[in-house]
Amino acid sequence: MAEPVLGQAATAAGASGRRVLRVGDMGTDDLVVLGWDAETAPVAGIPMAGWRVGLAPVATLAWAACLRAAWPRPELQPFPGVPFRRADVMSLCAGLGADEDTVKRAVDGVLQEAHFVVAHGDVLRLGPAVAALPAVVVEGLRRGHHLLPALGAEESAGGQERGAEGVPALEVGDGDPLVGETVDEHLIRSVIATLETARVPLPRANLPMLADPALRARVEATLGRCGRQLLQTEEGNWITGFLNPVTDALVAEGVGTLGDVERAVLALVLLHTVALPRAQGRHRHSRWTGESHTVTLAVLASNRKITKTAISAALRRLKGAGLVAEKTAGRYLPGPALDRLTAERSNLLWEDLVLVGRPDGHLAAAIRRRRQPDVRPAREADTSGGRAERGTV
Repeated sequence: MAEPVLGQAATAAGASGRRVLRVGDMGTDDLVVLGWDAETAPVAGIPMAGWRVGLAPVATLAWAACLRAAWPRPELQPFPGVPFRRADVMSLCAGLGADEDTVKRAVDGVLQEAHFVVAHGDVLRLGPAVAALPAVVVEGLRRGHHLLPALGAEESAGGQERGAEGVPALEVGDGDPLVGETVDEHLIRSVIATLETARVPLPRANLPMLADPALRARVEATLGRCGRQLLQTEEGNWITGFLNPVTDALVAEGVGTLGDVERAVLALVLLHTVALPRAQGRHRHSRWTGESHTVTLAVLASNRKITKTAISAALRRLKGAGLVAEKTAGRYLPGPALDRLTAERSNLLWEDLVLVGRPDGHLAAAIRRRRQPDVRPAREADTSGGRAERGTV
């Protein structure tokens, strides 16, 4: 990514309390990571902390063990850390009473999908998400370093000293720093931090400041600079999501998109938990997550074109992305990330389900016709006076 583009990204991110870092990923091309600054970083212990995305207890234990294994000395920075063995973390967590299969799913699935760790065979290292931790979070971890579960002999695959192969994260300079930040500006950034880290849409009562039209407009403008927007559900609750043009650009570049199997499994989940219940009159809510109809792995695996193993792996990745959730163990339903879709994107997803569920129907034919590009004859197109060529249509 070109330096001018990175600088502009850092400027836009800084307005909403974010920072952009370049991370050397163990010999591969540099990665760009988005993190929170020290003043705006979400912290634990506030009333709305329960609404935020977080790790399950066993995954938290596994992450703590990984962090301590890679970060033996608290006076150093945690990232990039030293390499450590996956088997040592598994053994430590199992010795502390955690279910071995659950630890394995956490280490091989949740932690790697969240980029907390990266794997090279049986050797693990801290991932780029650790580089994005703000200084206030690192300092809190440093104070509690002695509480992190440690391996018996404090051994790791790469020794206890930090090797030269690790490249620390470098913060990209903000070309337009905020000067003389006011109370309102800090409030705006705090509201954005709360919305961006929310697990589900937040009730209006939790964000009364958004009832002020002027403050809400400033929040929307700040989010817009970062390609995000403020969304409100039918119940009046608040959440954030990507602007539609940004979504189109990301899809065109293949950034953050799902693979073929993940798309197929997500479609199956939505068909069984939303489309079919709606056709049967059991799902009356307009939101994907408005009802709690579930589907099991056995039902999903009845689709013989995808193996049960592949479906299980796809479900783990979809859960990590928030597109699928579990009501109880083994019973899946649409995830909270679907609440971040704009109305236009949600309608497109509904249309996709129609195309999948009844591809030969009249509605599917109408959808395909509407989605086809405009192919008017040249003479008819010329009557627009060339407006399309000038980009004004």
